[in-house]
Amino acid sequence: MEEKNKSSKLKFIGMFILIIIALGSIGWHFFGNHSTKKVNHPQTTQRSTSTSRSSEQKIMTSDKLSEKVVNTFLNAYYTAKSNNSNAKDYEPLMTEDAYGVIQASMKSEGGMGQNGYIMNQKLDESSLYINTTAQTVLCNIDYHYDIYKDKDDPKSKVVSDFKSHATIELKYTQKSGKWLVQAMTPITITNNVTGEKINE
Repeated sequence: MEEKNKSSKLKFIGMFILIIIALGSIGWHFFGNHSTKKVNHPQTTQRSTSTSRSSEQKIMTSDKLSEKVVNTFLNAYYTAKSNNSNAKDYEPLMTEDAYGVIQASMKSEGGMGQNGYIMNQKLDESSLYINTTAQTVLCNIDYHYDIYKDKDDPKSKVVSDFKSHATIELKYTQKSGKWLVQAMTPITITNNVTGEKINE
């Protein structure tokens, strides 16, 4: 009898905890979700390019870590014509050490996906969860790219507009008043009950 009481109490406590977690995640979704869509507009004149760089400098030197700061980096990082062709775009947005880690990773992968070379990559959408105290950002990212068998042959396209998703954590630091990515870590989110990965 005592075992049944303990068992029913544990079940009740377990259900109560699950309800709290469910309500918390619903609240997180509605109140903490900051989705933004990025549209990349090509610069048409020299003047608009310099204006764009000037506004980018203002964004990166803001007092608070903001969505604009993070989205500027994500757009630069996830938009590339070919493997690492965008390095010059995101290099000034990272610390030297973080940039070095990314470059080493790129060299080891060689620009190859599972089925070929990744080309024409573009950011579609990002959802950001910013912790201004810890200066970290949890990013859910949707992007797409084409896959080629031969990176030098435009006719060797195997897949067009392959959609992909990534969840990463960005750690920021402020140097000389400018926000820079100090570390970029892939995150795997797992269902506690089933152990199934839910963000891939």
